[in-house]
Amino acid sequence: MLKTVQHWSLSGRYGAALAFLLGTSIATRAQHSEQDIPSNDSLRGTSHLYDIMKQGELEGRFRQYNMMTINAGAPSDYYAMAFGGTLGFASQRWHGVRFKLSGGYTFDLSTSDLTKLDPVTGAANRYEIGLYDVNDPRHTNDLAYLHEFQLDWSSTNGRTGIILGKQEINSPFLNPQDGRMHPSLFEGLWAKHRTTHGTALQGGWFYRVAPRGASEWYLVDESMAVFPVGRNVYGEGARHGEHLNSTGIFAASVKQNIHKSVNVTAWNLHTENIFNSALVQVDAGEKDAKWSISGMAIRQDAAQYRGHTNDSLLYMPPSGSSWAFSGRVRNVLGKFRWQLNYTRITAHGRYLMPREWGRDPFFTFLPRERNEGAGDVHAASLNLIWKESNGWRIQVDGGLYHMPALTDVRLNKYAMPSYTQFDVNAQYQFRGGWKSLAAQLLVLVKLPLENDLTEKQSINKVDMLHADLIINYVF
Repeated sequence: MLKTVQHWSLSGRYGAALAFLLGTSIATRAQHSEQDIPSNDSLRGTSHLYDIMKQGELEGRFRQYNMMTINAGAPSDYYAMAFGGTLGFASQRWHGVRFKLSGGYTFDLSTSDLTKLDPVTGAANRYEIGLYDVNDPRHTNDLAYLHEFQLDWSSTNGRTGIILGKQEINSPFLNPQDGRMHPSLFEGLWAKHRTTHGTALQGGWFYRVAPRGASEWYLVDESMAVFPVGRNVYGEGARHGEHLNSTGIFAASVKQNIHKSVNVTAWNLHTENIFNSALVQVDAGEKDAKWSISGMAIRQDAAQYRGHTNDSLLYMPPSGSSWAFSGRVRNVLGKFRWQLNYTRITAHGRYLMPREWGRDPFFTFLPRERNEGAGDVHAASLNLIWKESNGWRIQVDGGLYHMPALTDVRLNKYAMPSYTQFDVNAQYQFRGGWKSLAAQLLVLVKLPLENDLTEKQSINKVDMLHADLIINYVF
């Protein structure tokens, strides 16, 4: 309760500060007009602050998102049509510093009743609710939220940059996962630097998260239970969301070219008082080289915990750990390329990463499903990609995912059955007078590898067809 009060209090401070600044600006402009200040006044002519704000840029995005899920048999089907986007302002740089502010909004055009549980299985909606607010299925209209609110600094040579405030970040563990109306966002301090020898360094600290599919900002520990949390290792409904206590996420990475087209990247993400994830990835071959190969290894361990000693209330048991390995072979044949991928999560334990923070980093990842929360997984996938210079990009995927038994609560957090997935993802970038307009059609089918599943075990997971039609306009 205290965290919620703090959250609203801080949000109120941001709003009050913004209102004060806007009000001051409006009042000042009105006064200037009434007193007819000369054109050479410092407020209009020589003031650098006035110039960088006046010459700033308006930026934003409109998005129309249509989504549909059809479940086989008696369970409910769902649809949603939402419109929204972001609108923001970015100032010009002054001594390398820039100010950015943007807000997001979502409107419901036509959507199934997401407040009702499926009458056959008692399950709640899984996908369509993510276009609005997963915490309040009734709140599907007039959603508004603060998107970016930051100061960022860039050095003169462009090799160093620092961002303070609300921002997007794209990394293996923390990423926008922009598959809904707005991406996942993070608040904190982030820095990047590239040395004269080409080593790329980045890292920082985040203390708040705005997950996609939600309309609020949460403290890091609160954000880990915004989405459904599945089962703990004892088979009970996980309850860690009420008992976690963390000062935030500390992340850092280093990337180095070690030989011609061979790059090594290392990441470490430490969620204080909860868990640690370390990743090492090796990429051999340029992105558009005829042949290339990549591989990664991930190790996770529980952090030394201060607080509750009851294992059933923790995100990861004190002795919990996991290993995951993923690899890819890519072949480029002009406009066409294929990618063969494999992932192995060992039986040491579950691979865990809050779904609110980003999508899986595995090469076998396909849209609308994850292997997070599982151990003893074998996954293989094939991507066929065709890209034309006229704006078309078409990708066809097929994947086979062997999961642990549904009854294995230690290794199957979300009771996900083994499955196959096939999808077609067609994208088109408009040109000429329609530049910045893009359309995407995603259609996928997930089928079970087991024949004796109940409807409750399969709803919104397997034996289903899912389709998205997305239209974006960025300016």
